[in-house]
Amino acid sequence: MEKRDALSMLQTAKSAHVQWRARAQALVAGIPLEKEQVPVAYTDCKFGKWYYGLGQQLSVLDTYRAIEEPHQQLHLLYMKIFKHLFGEDERSVLKKMFGSKRKHRAASLAEAQSLLPQLVNISETLLEAVDILENQIRRMPDDEFADLAGADHGYRVDVQSAGLHEHHTH
Repeated sequence: MEKRDALSMLQTAKSAHVQWRARAQALVAGIPLEKEQVPVAYTDCKFGKWYYGLGQQLSVLDTYRAIEEPHQQLHLLYMKIFKHLFGEDERSVLKKMFGSKRKHRAASLAEAQSLLPQLVNISETLLEAVDILENQIRRMPDDEFADLAGADHGYRVDVQSAGLHEHHTH
């Protein structure tokens, strides 16, 4: 992988994360989206696919590894939000019979909304960590980056605005 390819993929992954966060915020705001548009698992979103895929070529960098924790925290928190929005009603049978479904739904939505600022803060931490990695790569001499990334690992990189795709060249 060449340095410009790494930077391009990093920008694409960063953009995918921003889109993911916007869709998560939209879901909480009540905008109808398919649940699949906001993957819960940190390995299923486009950013995670880059991080645990082609991005692994940068795994020798501390700045790269610093991205993993906030990314996982983000998805763990989103899992809580997702359960409030789409989870099963876990109230007792009596509460289901005599309680208001509308009240329960409103309380679940309010809980999801209360978690949203924390999700945004973790997202900002993740984006700051990505910026630090990006700046480190930009400052790195090309020959040092080539050694670091293992030059050519048999991948031709096709970076598209819709996501990252890898194609083996062997």
